[in-house]
Order: sequence, then structure tokens, then C-alpha cells
Amino acid sequence: MHTVVDGLTDESLASHTEPIEGTGWPPPESFPVRECLLIVLNEEWHHRQFAERDLDALQTGAPRKAS
Repeated sequence: MHTVVDGLTDESLASHTEPIEGTGWPPPESFPVRECLLIVLNEEWHHRQFAERDLDALQTGAPRKAS
């Protein structure tokens, strides 16, 4: 991950993805690379936040709170 992030430039972040034809979601279209990267980093941050919360609860024996 460090290699990818360290290699990013303003130019590469300002570029757009190439649409991929085929079935599935989202429909084939171009997306800003910056937006794609921010979505992935945001999802990873949330995943880690919940994983660490759950690990802390498991290690301390604390009951899980309902979401």
C-alpha cells in the first residue's frame, strides 16, 4: 500500500479510470482516481475501527453493544 500511495502524483490523482465493459455494478463508466482511492481508504478505516472495537470487546470479555 505504501508503494502505491508513495507513487501517486497530482497528475495520477486527477486522472480517470478506464470503463470496464461487462455485467455487474457499477455500470461501465469512468471514475476519478482520487475518488476511488478515497473510497477504498475510507472503507478500510471503518473496517479497522470496527475490527479493533470487536477485538477489544473479545479480549476484555465486554458484551457487544447493539448497533
